[in-house]
Amino acid sequence: MLEKLTIKNYLLLKNIEMDLSPGFNIITGETGAGKSILINALMLLMGGRADYSIISRNKEKMIIEGVVSISGENSKTIAKILKEHDIESLGAGNLIIRRELYSKAYSRCFVNDTPVGTNELKEIGDVIIDIHSQNEHQSLLRKELHIELLDSYLVKKEGKKFSDKLNSYKSEYYDLQEYLSEYESTRKRKDELDNKRNFLEFQLKEIKDVNPEPNEDDALDSELKTGENIEGIQQGLAIAYGNLYDEAGSVIERLKVVEKELGKIGEYNSDIAKILKDIAETSTTLNEASRQIGSMKDNLSFDPARVEEIRERLYKLQFLKKKYGGSIAEVIKLREDLEKDLSLVDNFDEKIKDLDKKIISARSSLLKKAQELSKIRKDRSKTLETEVVKVLNEVGFENGEFKCNITSPPAPLPKGEGRDVLGGLGIDDVEFMVKINKGDEFTPLRKTASGGEVSRIMLAVKTVLADADNVDILVFDEIDTGISGRIAQKVGRVMKKLSEYHQVIAITHLAQIAALASEHYEVLKETEGEGTITRIRALDKNEKVIEVAKLLSGEKVTDASIKSAKELMLDK
Repeated sequence: MLEKLTIKNYLLLKNIEMDLSPGFNIITGETGAGKSILINALMLLMGGRADYSIISRNKEKMIIEGVVSISGENSKTIAKILKEHDIESLGAGNLIIRRELYSKAYSRCFVNDTPVGTNELKEIGDVIIDIHSQNEHQSLLRKELHIELLDSYLVKKEGKKFSDKLNSYKSEYYDLQEYLSEYESTRKRKDELDNKRNFLEFQLKEIKDVNPEPNEDDALDSELKTGENIEGIQQGLAIAYGNLYDEAGSVIERLKVVEKELGKIGEYNSDIAKILKDIAETSTTLNEASRQIGSMKDNLSFDPARVEEIRERLYKLQFLKKKYGGSIAEVIKLREDLEKDLSLVDNFDEKIKDLDKKIISARSSLLKKAQELSKIRKDRSKTLETEVVKVLNEVGFENGEFKCNITSPPAPLPKGEGRDVLGGLGIDDVEFMVKINKGDEFTPLRKTASGGEVSRIMLAVKTVLADADNVDILVFDEIDTGISGRIAQKVGRVMKKLSEYHQVIAITHLAQIAALASEHYEVLKETEGEGTITRIRALDKNEKVIEVAKLLSGEKVTDASIKSAKELMLDK
């Protein structure tokens, strides 16, 4: 619902704030007072075209802000829209929508203080509000929604029996889309691989001819350094071995002398015993080091031809790294990917055949389910038609008729056509049709005459679909055009009933409708300084009676009109 509407510097509206009720909100006022400005402000707030001439004279900018709370399924839809456009969420289905128009002919839009474009405002507006004023924001005029509204109505009427069939179809249709997507991507991948198969095979052969091993380049690089410096390494090992172990006066020989001398005095001092233990451990370590150095010295040799062999191998590896990824690990990964891709080419035909079988089977099953749904829609839509006609009669269309025009391809379908007719909700094309006068032809709802007439038709349809239609806010601009008396009272009652399911905001000239309001607002012009401004104020109980009496008798309120107003208000 629209909890609060703020408008600043819109023509004569200097600064107004309206706190609206969740039920039936009525707006009244003299002709020219500015009632329709409210409707235009809401259209702007929902992404309507900007007209910079509406900014109040001598003001830099105009501001319209709405605080909206959303419940039920719409909160999930809005949450998805906010996520898609990186708009901050306030949680619990709350929105703050603001539009600013500047005198320099540019505008800014915000949702929850996040800057957005008018397209985002329209996307949100299509979900939360229907404005019945010259065909603006009327979701019922969007043919693509009619099948969803009919199905929601049938779920309400038929219950689990219909909803299970519908959900089963939707689930299988989703699976079919997955198969089709996989089929297309597989075909595309196969075509791509077929087109560059020779190139892939060339790349794989080039890598396999070298056949690199993990970390091979590092190991070869180390080996090459050894080969290139063999003489220096051998000389260093010989000197180290001699000084450590082999020559007279070597480290190990001198260490034995130290052990011997300390052993003579160790019994006299406990600290020396500890030192002797450390020296013994060191001696063991040095002996092991000597053994390893000696082994390396005796066994180290290097074939000069091996150096050239390593250099050649490293050159080949370097070439692969430079061409295919920068490291041996990347080259090996590419080899594995190429082998996998080329293997897929050989298996693609089999996979495509398997997917084709699944698609054919899914389409066959879906077609049966779609035909079952179609039969239910065609059989049960008569109830919807009857209910809407009943309300049409109540709101002044005594000869009005309503029809759910459901068209679907004939059964059985020609072979192969199933792929063309299946949609997300079956095979049906649904459009709401109306006939207002006797002798008229049925015409699509979207082509019905504009003004109060179409608004009353919308009112009738929405009343029957109240549970099925998820729009939170319904706005009716002078729906009472061309009606009075008994019909006006019926229209008011229908709108009152509708407000049990949606927030209803209506501009009216009729007392019979205004008397039923949950909240009543008066729009009036006042003089301020040298100019005129428009004010909007919520009426208390006594003021509501006076305003309804004015609608009955004109500006001069009589005791009789007050009595009649009270009677109308008691007739809620």
